[in-house]
Amino acid sequence: MKFLPIHKEYDSDIDPVQTGGDQLLKFAKHFALGLEFPKNSDAAFIQNEKTELFENIFNFLPVPLIITRKSTGTIILISAGVETILQTKKAELIGKNFSEIIENKEVFDQISSQLESHGKIINNEIRIQNIYGESISCLISIETIIANGESLYLNALTNISERKILEVAIQNSEDNLRTVFENTEVGYILFNQFQNIISFNKPASIFAIKEFNKEINVGTNFSTYFPEIMRDYLTNIIAPVLNGETTSFERFILHNSEHHWYYVKFSPVFNKDQLVAGFIMSMENITERKKNEIELNKSLNLVTEQNKRLLNFSYIVSHNLRSHASNMISILNFLEKEKSETEKAGLMIHLKKVSQLLNETLFNLNEVVSIQKNLNTTLEKLNIFEYINQAIAILHKEIAAKKVVVNNNVPLDIDLNYNPAYLESILLNFLSNAIKYASPNRLPIINFTSVKNNNTIELTISDNGMGIDMNKYHDRLFGMYKTFHGNKDAKGIGLFITKNQIDAMGSKIEVISEINVGTSFKITFV
Repeated sequence: MKFLPIHKEYDSDIDPVQTGGDQLLKFAKHFALGLEFPKNSDAAFIQNEKTELFENIFNFLPVPLIITRKSTGTIILISAGVETILQTKKAELIGKNFSEIIENKEVFDQISSQLESHGKIINNEIRIQNIYGESISCLISIETIIANGESLYLNALTNISERKILEVAIQNSEDNLRTVFENTEVGYILFNQFQNIISFNKPASIFAIKEFNKEINVGTNFSTYFPEIMRDYLTNIIAPVLNGETTSFERFILHNSEHHWYYVKFSPVFNKDQLVAGFIMSMENITERKKNEIELNKSLNLVTEQNKRLLNFSYIVSHNLRSHASNMISILNFLEKEKSETEKAGLMIHLKKVSQLLNETLFNLNEVVSIQKNLNTTLEKLNIFEYINQAIAILHKEIAAKKVVVNNNVPLDIDLNYNPAYLESILLNFLSNAIKYASPNRLPIINFTSVKNNNTIELTISDNGMGIDMNKYHDRLFGMYKTFHGNKDAKGIGLFITKNQIDAMGSKIEVISEINVGTSFKITFV
């Protein structure tokens, strides 16, 4: 009496050694055709050529297969593959109940219940024990077959112990990576190719709440976390990333009137076909590093400026003071030798002039030193418009004498935290210079304008005066005792002092000038 499979389908291309589950059952059932068993015997087989042939083939199959009676669970036939897994001979297994080799009775009961309901099981995970009591992980697939009117179970096993060990190792590795992922200070967000969030870590969530007051949610689009004004900018950044390029930048966010700096990096994620499947966005808070960098640059700029001032000082000491000292020594030598009282009187007049020039030089040097010593001078909230009007009032005689038109176009609401004496001195110096070097060929016009840019204020003083040859004097414009127009009353100290005052307050100055067109000074207050 032949085994009659409940399902007749069979795929002749199946490799029974490499496949499991449903396909493995199909293979086993194919060989079950033609096998007959006596109803009341567990081990005796009818001795015919078909039975012997099948038994010999089944016994040597490397695929782990077990045939059990449905009614009792008794094992009646096993393949060589089962002997290999359990490290035992088939004689020790034939006649045993199948439940005896399953490690967990609850699992066996669940399998039995599923078989009663569906008559078939595909790839359930179980653990069986070999003769040494060692636990082996397997996938089991079971199907009902009929022989001689009796229902039997065909059990196909797949040893997955090595795979389970690998899965544990992978899981441990994933857990370790997850631990690092969650405890790093860098925020990470994984996006798919449609820019929707797939996953993120805790620092990224904190970043979104802190900087944007928004919670990150899986499935939401990248663009929803940024203001409309930034979306075109971010689209241009992401476009090359979706083409396989990595991009990064530094950006600050103004949070509670404080600058928070972040290093942001976008890296593409590739699939197995090396196509971009999404991208990772990383965000690292570099505020402290950036502050240190800014302070370092300030220190470097300060040292650079101090070196420039030292060069000026060395020039003054080596040239101006030495000239004054040489003149005084020469005059004193003449006085010692001169007998004429008239000549002595003339020499004394020259000596007084040289002494006055020396005193002026020392005064100017003291002024510069005073500026540098008062770097932490008191700051006050000053209205630029009002201070310009004060400077105009102080120089009203000079303005009237040259018929200068002065336009104060600074908005009334622009205030500046600055040292009052410095601001007054700076405005007076620029205004008096613009008046002094007004062009005699046209009506003198001086304009004051100002704008706010983020955290800075720009003040521009422009005129249509004589102008300065910047190609010739650019590097010497703010030097001490540097003059450019040959005026007899020019001392070359005003711009030098003004530049030192601006530098001392952490501001900067830029100049645009053209001969016979005019000059424009732009001060940026920070």
